[in-house]
Amino acid sequence: IMLPQVEPWLPAERLRREYDAIGFFLSGHPLDDYAIILKRLRVQSWAEFSRAVKTGATAGKVAATVVSRMERRTKTGNKMGIMGLSDPTGHFEAVLFSEGLAQYREVLEPGAAVLLQLGAELQGEDIRARVLHAEPLDDAAAKTQKGLRIFVRDTKPLDSIAKRLNMPEASPQSGAARGPQAKPAAAPNRADGDVSLVIMLDLETEVEMKLPGRFKVSPQIAGAIKAVSGVVDVQTL
Repeated sequence: IMLPQVEPWLPAERLRREYDAIGFFLSGHPLDDYAIILKRLRVQSWAEFSRAVKTGATAGKVAATVVSRMERRTKTGNKMGIMGLSDPTGHFEAVLFSEGLAQYREVLEPGAAVLLQLGAELQGEDIRARVLHAEPLDDAAAKTQKGLRIFVRDTKPLDSIAKRLNMPEASPQSGAARGPQAKPAAAPNRADGDVSLVIMLDLETEVEMKLPGRFKVSPQIAGAIKAVSGVVDVQTL
């Protein structure tokens, strides 16, 4: 049987389907594409934050993918949110009280990649985390990421690269659905940056061409381009 040639799923779409099917990310994590950016932003992993809290820290900066959000009322009648969160080092929860829930509800949609300022306290062996501030991770990344360099060996992947450089970015779905059903919200000024194409003619010869115009650049777009067959590497600038 001859199967038709089709474009592979984008990494974010593949991971979302994995989570929907088996309840966890199998082939990677949605934050993997942000690794360089997170180092630039000096963001702690959940494991690093947990260790810091156990040695006396009470606050820190953590990036996560929102996997669930539940809202309930406290004994006083105020709303609070319980966020299910994930990063490459594990799953965790953080609470959000009424004022923060009203302020950050749209940012903390399931599926969104977010940068969080967390407060925390140790209760026995458990860490009780609360969200103090939240913003879309792509907004934070846009402050440090200025462009992309895309490495290829020939021109075969150029059509697929062009599609990903111009692909639309979806907004999160409304509501508190379980699982990462939505993608991060698109910011109106999302990182316009330069893109260069580097053709590797042989082991010692490269030709670099700056593409005309400016493009949306984000870790998600870089990851989507890196997944294209024939792309050797993608560097964030």
